Amino acid sequence: MSKLKADRSKSVFPLLIPAMILMASLVVVLVCVTGGTPSVYANLIVIPVVETALYSPVWYSALFAAISGFAMGPLVDLFTDNQNRSFSFLIRVAVYVIVSVVISYISSRNRQREKHFEQIATHDALTDLPNFNCISDVKIPPDGAMSILMLSFNDAGDIQGLFGSDFYQSIVKRISEELKSLLSSYPNAKLCKGHDLNYAIVVRHFSSEESLENILASLDNINDVTISVDNIPVYVSYRIGFTVIRPDCSVAEGIRQSNIALRYSFLEDQKISRYTDAMRDYYKGTVSIASEFSSAISKGMVQASYQSIHEAVTHKPFGVEILAKWIRDDGSKMTAEEFVPILEKTSCLSKLTIFMTEEAMKYAVLPANKEKLISINYSAAELNERSVMEFVRAVDASGIGANRVMIEITGAFPEDDFIVRDNLIFLRKHGIRIAIDYLSAAASSFALFTDAPMDFIKINRSITSHINQERGAALFNSIVSFARENNMQTIAEGVENEQQVRCCEQAGVDYLQGYFFSVPQLMPEQKTDPSEAAKDTAGDESCGKGSDENKKTPSYPGITLVEK
Repeated sequence: MSKLKADRSKSVFPLLIPAMILMASLVVVLVCVTGGTPSVYANLIVIPVVETALYSPVWYSALFAAISGFAMGPLVDLFTDNQNRSFSFLIRVAVYVIVSVVISYISSRNRQREKHFEQIATHDALTDLPNFNCISDVKIPPDGAMSILMLSFNDAGDIQGLFGSDFYQSIVKRISEELKSLLSSYPNAKLCKGHDLNYAIVVRHFSSEESLENILASLDNINDVTISVDNIPVYVSYRIGFTVIRPDCSVAEGIRQSNIALRYSFLEDQKISRYTDAMRDYYKGTVSIASEFSSAISKGMVQASYQSIHEAVTHKPFGVEILAKWIRDDGSKMTAEEFVPILEKTSCLSKLTIFMTEEAMKYAVLPANKEKLISINYSAAELNERSVMEFVRAVDASGIGANRVMIEITGAFPEDDFIVRDNLIFLRKHGIRIAIDYLSAAASSFALFTDAPMDFIKINRSITSHINQERGAALFNSIVSFARENNMQTIAEGVENEQQVRCCEQAGVDYLQGYFFSVPQLMPEQKTDPSEAAKDTAGDESCGKGSDENKKTPSYPGITLVEK
């Protein structure tokens, strides 16, 4: 039964009882006027009896039926001066009562079943919280506003797989109880639940948004904390996306805006994000990138280019780094730093890794590149058993020596250092060299340097560009010293002028890479038009990996078991 139907029923019920009493009274009067109980009009009393039974409790229906049966007997006889009175009216009373009880019982059971189905349709079965469908029923105050907050915890799939659904449900119940407790002091806030550990909070503002700030502060009590579930400590964190809408905006639009803000908070690793129009455009861009990428590879719009790496001091070519570039339908060019962070959140990243590996192997077997080191970018998000095994197979199948291949790991590592270490050891055992971007290491655990085999540290362009400043030089020198003490070599990216070359060499860097030596160029087999290739390498200053500072891969909110 919908809310509209329920409201309509509530407005009809108060009128039902007096209406049926009035109708029964009119029937009695009609029977009296037409000559008494034998009149055919006496059967009309069944209508108010049945109607009352349909919408009234059993006891009231039985009482109404008994009174109606009595009215059709002694009461009518009294008004019509009928001298042949008998107790036959008791049969009529019994029939009316039985009929009304049966109808009322069936009707009440149907109403209960209807309410049960309504509860199932509008509430979460586990927590009894209203679901997201109830948001549309909330009205925006005419002179105020309404905030819609979308709150998302991770779905804790690993915990559910390890401990089973019962433990996962205990987590859901506990977090729901915590949220209800936190919001209990805010009567203008309504908590709703979606699937898994996704919630919505609707806040009505009758004068200002001040209560929203207090609610956000209260919710912070359940973010980045450890709670105990079945005597097991569980780490809890969330992301929030919200919007504030006015009476001139529909609730459906508010739901859409808050969902976009929530998605943005995941993409940009923000705890709380408020919706803006710029966020909407950004979200549309990320969706289009993820949806267009697969077809872009098949159409040849994703291309591989290379940039040379040189020895310090001698400046002899040492190797090349293979870089990805995407030329979109509108002619705009995107570097890997722009689209890889988006692909990391989809299943498309593995396609890019496979494509770039194939292109790198094609380039490596060319006679002119016989002794060169081939460096391939490898997202830390792809560092799993399946991907590293496929990578090793691809290198073996190419026929080039594994010691000529280097993977450069970018982005933040997964949380499990042991899995990362084991995969890196696997690659190193097969002769593949390993480099790590310094900023990626800073975003992850430096413990990997002591446990996992690393051959190179790549110093990011954002650090190299400040080498001529006192603090920048101090950071640069400390990285070089750290690498040397741990038997690792260094590659400085983004070297663009002679002064930077001198400073890097004075600091003791082993290898140099940047526009001072070369700009990224398309692979030879991709250069169908030499003039276009030259135009591409000379005019596109964003093709090099060092042109933009590496973006940190966002760390997702999660629920993690904490060891006792």
